[in-house]
Amino acid sequence: MNIKNLRKVALGSALALAFSAPALAADIMADVVVIGAGAAGSAAAVAAQKAGAKTVLLEKTGFQMGAGSFAGGMFAADSSQQKAAGKVVSKEWLFNEYHTLSGGFQNNRLVRRIIDEAGRTVDFLCENGAELKLVSAGTGGGYAHVGKPATLHGYQHGGAKALQGLLKSFKAAGGTAYFSTPATELITDKDGRVTGVKAKGRGGKTLEIDAKAVVIATGGFGGNAEMMKEFLGEPYTPGEVTQNTGDGIRMAWKAGAGRRGTDVTQYFWMTFPQSEIGEFTKITDNWWSLTDLTRYPNLRVNLEGDRFGDESNVTLYSVHGAELGMQSKQTEFVILDQGMVERVAKGGFAAIEEQYKAFKGKREFFMEFNEPNDTEELSKAENTPFELGKYLDQFVGKTATVYKADTIEGLAKAIGVPVGNFLASVEQYNQAAATGKDELFFADGKRFIPVKKGPFYAVRFIARNLGTLGGIRINERIEACRTDGTVIPGLWAAGADAGGMYGKAYVDFEGGTLGFAYTSGRLAGEGAAAYAKSLK
Repeated sequence: MNIKNLRKVALGSALALAFSAPALAADIMADVVVIGAGAAGSAAAVAAQKAGAKTVLLEKTGFQMGAGSFAGGMFAADSSQQKAAGKVVSKEWLFNEYHTLSGGFQNNRLVRRIIDEAGRTVDFLCENGAELKLVSAGTGGGYAHVGKPATLHGYQHGGAKALQGLLKSFKAAGGTAYFSTPATELITDKDGRVTGVKAKGRGGKTLEIDAKAVVIATGGFGGNAEMMKEFLGEPYTPGEVTQNTGDGIRMAWKAGAGRRGTDVTQYFWMTFPQSEIGEFTKITDNWWSLTDLTRYPNLRVNLEGDRFGDESNVTLYSVHGAELGMQSKQTEFVILDQGMVERVAKGGFAAIEEQYKAFKGKREFFMEFNEPNDTEELSKAENTPFELGKYLDQFVGKTATVYKADTIEGLAKAIGVPVGNFLASVEQYNQAAATGKDELFFADGKRFIPVKKGPFYAVRFIARNLGTLGGIRINERIEACRTDGTVIPGLWAAGADAGGMYGKAYVDFEGGTLGFAYTSGRLAGEGAAAYAKSLK
């Protein structure tokens, strides 16, 4: 995850090339219909078309989008690149990572198949217009990942261009894509077999597409407030892609698919309320540098003024994101003192921790959020002196994000937390920093940054949700299943619409979610094409 270079996501022409929907006939015939042109859907469409099935791709928006358009890359265990570099990752290690996080709430056969197939998916994507390159763990800002197995194959030209490359490959193979054409309903026969799709074309005209197989890949329901409240409860943070409103999931349920993973979402890292971002832009174009403070083991407290986790592991972004999602109003304050401000002013953030030291002389590069993640530039930035105090002072009194006070008591009052709880948290944290031993959460106190010298600052963050991760019950063949586990003939579900890959949250190693999206999409496309051929 490129924390240094992340920018506010602007889903629009800057992310993807817009396509006009071609004129549609009243009835369309296809072997396979893929619903959704994000990562999973694009992979499914290419795979089905190249397997010899006449494939139609439907997308409700005017261009390709979804989480895959701004992600950084996908995981694999044994891609051609990993084999060539001698960096094949243990499949047992990967499986245990999934199993540990899920606590057993996962489809083990599905997880194992995705791990087994992810390497072939990397090769498939690179052959079909999405250039990926193996990079070391921790390259994108996950300091806690440095030294772990290299799982991430990073986008070399960004996710938007990768999806465009897949679309180009799909069309070159003879596939047809219809944009601004939302699917509205699955067509089934009297036996429950899926035989096509109803969609809405230009002018609201209802279109019927006859097909032998359908792949659903509509990206989950992170943009659907009603579904988020129903399945995740309140409070919740909306997903990053508001257009993902659970369309495919609801269609599958109506056609008889079972439910699985409806309470799983990707809390990852932190962000700000949109209203605050609007205020930031009035102050400085460089407001995103506030997020530098997410990467270091500063004291963090919730609205009760209490510590709530191990600050030395905050760059385990999915873990910390989940912890933050559990707090009141999903809110935390990062606390720092003048001592840290002075150190950063002299030696940059490297004076606190040099997080890119391992990559000096070993430049690594990929694109995330369609922006460069270059370890040389990141190392240079963290070693550049930065007037942190002057920077933060711009926001004090003008936002509900940055606060400043001469005393600890004053800071507690400024941010509105119980003074007694806050004082106890500061004392306990400072004690852990002094002794190197955290008696509360067993953290590595040697990395803590004492809070002793005034003036003091607090920066407010809220949980960030990439999107939901489940809904439709599937098996290891990516086939949609009923509640009793029987297969719905002719229906596949991939990516964030599919349940069973995760427990309560997603894995912390790099590229896990996009790896599932692309791999499940490819496998669904291949499976749907083989099924369609069997009916001829």
